[in-house]
Amino acid sequence: MQTTSRSALAALCCIAMLLYSVYLGAVGVLLPYLGTAFSLGAEAQGRLFPANFAGFVVGVLLCGYLSDHWGRKAVLLIGLAVYAGGLLLFGSASSYALALAAALLVGAGSGAMEVVANALAADLYPERRAFLLNTLQVAFGVGAAASPSLCRYLLTHNTEWRALYFGLAGINIAVFIVLSFCRLPRSETHEALELAALRTVLQKPAFALLCLMQGLYVGAEVSFFSWLPTYFETRLPGGTEWMAGVGTLFWITMTLGRFALGGLLGRFALLKLTALCAGGGVVFAALALVWQKLPPVLLCVALAGLFFSGIFSLVLAEAGERFPRVAGTAFGGVVAAGGLGGALVPWLIGALAGGSLGWQGALLLVPLSLVGVLLLSLRLAQTR
Repeated sequence: MQTTSRSALAALCCIAMLLYSVYLGAVGVLLPYLGTAFSLGAEAQGRLFPANFAGFVVGVLLCGYLSDHWGRKAVLLIGLAVYAGGLLLFGSASSYALALAAALLVGAGSGAMEVVANALAADLYPERRAFLLNTLQVAFGVGAAASPSLCRYLLTHNTEWRALYFGLAGINIAVFIVLSFCRLPRSETHEALELAALRTVLQKPAFALLCLMQGLYVGAEVSFFSWLPTYFETRLPGGTEWMAGVGTLFWITMTLGRFALGGLLGRFALLKLTALCAGGGVVFAALALVWQKLPPVLLCVALAGLFFSGIFSLVLAEAGERFPRVAGTAFGGVVAAGGLGGALVPWLIGALAGGSLGWQGALLLVPLSLVGVLLLSLRLAQTR
């Protein structure tokens, strides 16, 4: 059997990332529909995030390790299968408890897809590793930018929300079939997660701070794009027609920001860039919540996306620089920490929104989380 070309395999890695981002980007639009279907308030809707990201963390930690022992292809196929199975179960769930169990599977499958797709892309092009990893992040941004508006359009044109889960599962199954017929080239590079090395790295204070930074950032990012549609629909005058468009706008500027970041890398210290991005994110995320007129709010959302765009990859790059001998381990641990933040912060915002704070007050946790990222990046810069 002939080895599949590297470019075709890299394209499949990008598609795997895009499939995950389509689900994640559409969550904010789907939440009100899930609330209606299962008679849920904001706090109960928010439980979807801990369920999803708990599975994500397990998928990252376990499947990064397994891909070193079973091979990238085998574990990526497992991730695609678990992801598709979770989507099918979610689409057919008769109760919210079953939907939460399905979200756990979706998270586990997507976690496996993310960590193994990145590791496989790095294996395929070791001489262009940074370029390939950035390309995967761009693919993620494209899917996340397109899915909110597409989801909203389908839902408002007589498409039942369950059909969206079934449709995405079907595409996922098609990718599974294509990948199963691919033959991977031999590779001598192994940068996936090693659990024994992770225990050693965890003892380093700098690693713990990087994990905390990533957790705060991912929590802020997921909360902002997931809950903004609800905020626009229920609390912002004139915001209903932009309920889906705000997510698309955010991810368009996120993707543009990732393109722009490539030109800055190498010219400035990573932690200085992280502090700059976090500071800009604090300002514009806060202004988006303070103002009550639609045009300036949309402008602030767009600018927030530009500043948010670089933080995830900058924190990962800093981890790789500080722990070069265990870069794969550091990568897996930091991504897993991000998953924990993505589970806890959005759930907490949903819980607080039902109280006296309301959506505007609860969403202020987004800029507050970025304040933490800013302070931690300045603290870490002093340890260089």
